[in-house]
Amino acid sequence: MNLVALDHINKEIVHRIALGDQKAFEGLYHLYYKRLCQFAFLTLRSKELSEEAVSDVFFNVWMKREQLTLVRNIRSYLYTAVRHQAIDYLRAKNIVPQNEVNVYELELESPEPLPDDMMEREQFSVMLQQAFDELPERCRMIARMYFNDQLQYKEIAEILDISRKTVEAQIAIATRKVKEFFEKER
Repeated sequence: MNLVALDHINKEIVHRIALGDQKAFEGLYHLYYKRLCQFAFLTLRSKELSEEAVSDVFFNVWMKREQLTLVRNIRSYLYTAVRHQAIDYLRAKNIVPQNEVNVYELELESPEPLPDDMMEREQFSVMLQQAFDELPERCRMIARMYFNDQLQYKEIAEILDISRKTVEAQIAIATRKVKEFFEKER
């Protein structure tokens, strides 16, 4: 689905939620929940805390649904809210995030691969994880937001409160380092 179509769908969903449509809210929840949990996990390093933070954000969205019509981009709004919630959790619970944690501990929904492709996909996935693990933490977070969550540079910049140029530079670094990793592994 292209971004223009997704934006249109999101605007329609937001409008319906603002009017109290619970089914639309459930649709938004199912559309973003897992990705937002993975995003929160980058900060919290705990599956349970990540799920709790995302659930809190969705609870607040529902409670303040009438104000959603003021939101220009629901995707950016949700990621920003989750980022702030995760930071609040770190502060409130005096959590010190660990450096070496596999961010793929959270389950991804994907169609079942064909048996012939499973080994190849698994090897590629392991290598990609290794390549991402070698990136500096900030670069890794930005790269995951761009490649995994398919956020635009502008959205990432807004969510992380950094410049678009910084995002562009970090994506370029990540791309170069991942490419170098795969060339080295051949």
